[in-house]
Formats: sequence, structure tokens, C-alpha cells
Amino acid sequence: DVVRKFQIGWAPDDWDALAKALKVPDGVLSDAGLGFVNRRGRQQDAFRARVIFPIFDPSGRPIALGGRILPPAETAARGPAPGGVPGPKYKNSPEGPIYSKRRTLYALNWAKHDIVATGEVIVCEGYTDVIACFQAGMPRAVATCGTALAEEHFRLLGNFGSRIVLAYDADAAGLAGAGRVYEWERHHEGDVAVANL
Repeated sequence: DVVRKFQIGWAPDDWDALAKALKVPDGVLSDAGLGFVNRRGRQQDAFRARVIFPIFDPSGRPIALGGRILPPAETAARGPAPGGVPGPKYKNSPEGPIYSKRRTLYALNWAKHDIVATGEVIVCEGYTDVIACFQAGMPRAVATCGTALAEEHFRLLGNFGSRIVLAYDADAAGLAGAGRVYEWERHHEGDVAVANL
């Protein structure tokens, strides 16, 4: 049910599975952020061996993808399994004419109705944090897409609700991010709170 609601997918651990399936010209593949032409002149997928989270604009149109590598399987005696796909834990589509991280919030398309109804939005750090909030009965959660909360995000959220609750991770980076956001409270007519996790 969760996979269907959030339209979660999987990019197989293959160099060109998507490119072969799509059969589109090089420019279309690269302009859409789905792949590129490698040094051998062959099309190669941009996302590989990742859980895929589609990112939608507020009206529900898909505009980008976010991919997360799954942690390697661990064994009790030896620790993490060898191998795995190199690269960052999270990878997003490149920015372009329709996708800007500073103007996009993951799950706003699903959360906007509850945000309007309650006047409150919960801002998380990641896609799975948002999904957990929905599962816990708080379907007004959104997340930034690999960037800090920005002025454009505040303007966008102001169209839906006036109270912003930051539910960042309880680590040093999360606390620092929450601390910086209080500066925005002075510039916007809104109420910013930090969830004590």
C-alpha cells in the first residue's frame, strides 16, 4: 500500500536497463535526467541499484526522481557485506527548467490538503521520514530534496499553512539546520517550531 501510494520504484543494478527499455534519443535521456552517454558512446542509466522516489510538483505532475541506495546486508559476525554500488546515499535528478530543489518539496502534492485543513506543515529531512509521518497519521509532512530549507520553500509553504514544524534528525546536522530556520521566522508571518525527537 505504501509503495502504491507514494509510487516508489526500483532501479535495477544494471548499467542500461532503463535506457534499453525507453529507446529514446541521447538528448531526451540526458535532458530528462534519466541517463547519459558514457565514454564508450553508449547510453547509461543515471540511477542504478536504488529505491526510486518520484518527486511531484504541487499539482501532482512528476518533475524529478530521488534515488536511495539500500544499506548493504550485514552478517552477525563479519559486518557489512562487500560490494555494492559506489556513490552518494541519495541522488536526485539534475536541476533544469521544471525542477529546482529550492522550489520543490517532496510530497507536497499529497500533503497540501491536510496542511490547508490544519494550517500546519511538518518539514522532514528525507523521503522515508515523510512516509513515516503519513503512516503515523500526520499526512501533512514534506521534505526538502537534498538542500537546506530556503526562502523559496517558505514562500511556497505560505500558500498552504502558517505553522511550520521542523522534524529534523536529532543529530548535529539536523540541530544546526533547525537553528538556522529561526532566522526565517523574523522575515515571514508564520510560526516555526522544532519537534523534540
